[in-house]
Amino acid sequence: MTGEMQLIDTNILVHAYTVSDEKKHRVALPIVEKVWAGEEAATALQNLCEFFFVVTRKVSKPISVTAAEATVEAILASSRWRVIDRKPETVREAIELVKVNRVPFWDALIAASMLEHGINTIVSENEPDFKRVPGISAINPFK
Repeated sequence: MTGEMQLIDTNILVHAYTVSDEKKHRVALPIVEKVWAGEEAATALQNLCEFFFVVTRKVSKPISVTAAEATVEAILASSRWRVIDRKPETVREAIELVKVNRVPFWDALIAASMLEHGINTIVSENEPDFKRVPGISAINPFK
């Protein structure tokens, strides 16, 4: 990571904590391990919600609800992870990003939250959608 605060997107968390795709797991796990080792990073409350749903139901090798809950709880309790959330105005900004930049709504909501919290870089497999947002740079570690 670059030294500036970066947001770790849902797909990075999913690949770090599941092995449905071994190649992506080998890339994502060190990103998350660096945060646990002391490199500060952010994630959005929305990312944690998506993570819980995906790793328990949507991946080819789901993890238990208890294991997913433990991961979410650990991130929420950690001083290493900055967990950001949205406000009513964030939703309005996200809708504007959808209208003007044609960003999918859930990605626009994460991007608007990032900008509101002064975070300009996201580590995500979903690079194309986030690159449409002015002020956001996206890093796809799987490239």
